[in-house]
Amino acid sequence: MPRRQTVLSPPDPALDALLHTRHPHAAGLDIGATDLGVCVPPGAVRLLRHPPETLPAPVRRFGVLTADLHAIAAWLRQCGVTTVAMASTGVYGIPLYALLEQEGFPVLLVDPRQGQRAPNRPKTDVHACQWIPRLPSLGLLTAAFRPAEPIRVWRASQRHRTTLIEDAGRHLQRMGKALEPMHVKWPEVVRDLTGLTGMRMIRAIGGGERTPTVLARFRDHRCKASAETSAQALQGTWQPEPLCALQPSLALYDSSHEPLREGDRVIEEHLQGLALPEVPLLEPTRRVRRRKDNEATCDVRQRLHHVAGVDLTALAGIEESTALVVLSARGTDMSRWPSAKHCGSWLGLAPHPKKSGGKVHASATRPGVHRAAQALRLAAKNFQRSPSALGAFFRRIAARRGLAKAITATAYKLARRISAMLKHGMAYVAQGGEA
Repeated sequence: MPRRQTVLSPPDPALDALLHTRHPHAAGLDIGATDLGVCVPPGAVRLLRHPPETLPAPVRRFGVLTADLHAIAAWLRQCGVTTVAMASTGVYGIPLYALLEQEGFPVLLVDPRQGQRAPNRPKTDVHACQWIPRLPSLGLLTAAFRPAEPIRVWRASQRHRTTLIEDAGRHLQRMGKALEPMHVKWPEVVRDLTGLTGMRMIRAIGGGERTPTVLARFRDHRCKASAETSAQALQGTWQPEPLCALQPSLALYDSSHEPLREGDRVIEEHLQGLALPEVPLLEPTRRVRRRKDNEATCDVRQRLHHVAGVDLTALAGIEESTALVVLSARGTDMSRWPSAKHCGSWLGLAPHPKKSGGKVHASATRPGVHRAAQALRLAAKNFQRSPSALGAFFRRIAARRGLAKAITATAYKLARRISAMLKHGMAYVAQGGEA
């Protein structure tokens, strides 16, 4: 009986391209707080000394000191590694990333969720160290966004400034909390406790003044409350325990503003170094407004125009502080994203629909807290009564989906318009609600 011959089907080009090793000399790093795991390609350790028998041949463990980081870079260069992949694990991997970048290694900073979604993911640190370079060698991982070094310095300074403002706000809350046990109802009379009138009163109380009529004389002439009402609100019991908390909080509040002014000077100098050549000066705006609390002391609008080449404050709802936060978070290079929608998705403002059988079951945004997204959401809240086109869009979404969805949708639209301005270098043309 003749034997049956098996006819082999031709190889699938798509399958061959999918399984092709694109980065054969890729290494993986498992970042920890106390040790660092490094895995190189198996063929790179044949002629090298093997690590201890407790670990596989391509894997080695290093410490977290500076000498250990230099040892990692030297071992990767000795093994002929051309690409390094590491998961984004907070602040632990920042020093190693910076060192490898200085040594000339292309570092692939990967979102941990990409490796977690892959099947057959190992659970131990040693296996995870071997698993990390396998995925980028096949081209299955994409690098997370990390701006250039000048933008990272600017972003760190901006985040430190935000931290100082938050600390000053906590001291202010403690001052208001100390006034309540003494039955001083001044926060109910004055609108802003940090204003000229409010700080005069608090400093006088901290200095030892207790007479209500004398304290009422410190009020500004523009204060809406009368002198009699102010004197009645300042008639307290003056308990010693709240006074002991009021004076240190006032001193800490004053001391927190000195590094804030120094941080504004550092940010201004850094923006001057990032300025583009031959950018014309902006014409001063005709709108006259009072300087808001915690705003930068320098001319932010002019500095950002020199850095970005466009005036982002011309966009309705974008103040100088909002533009400062957004640009410091993502920079001005829009080539890092394929489109403006991809940039909005990176900010966590784009909807992520979950479809099944042609039906959308959910379209919530990606969870996470992004500083630029928070700034854009705060800017979007101002469109609730705006007569502009964005205001009409906000009210239409709010009537159909609610206020929270309208804020996110308007912030997403603001992010796309900012991206378009930065990408094409075009000025913003405002539209009315009829548009």
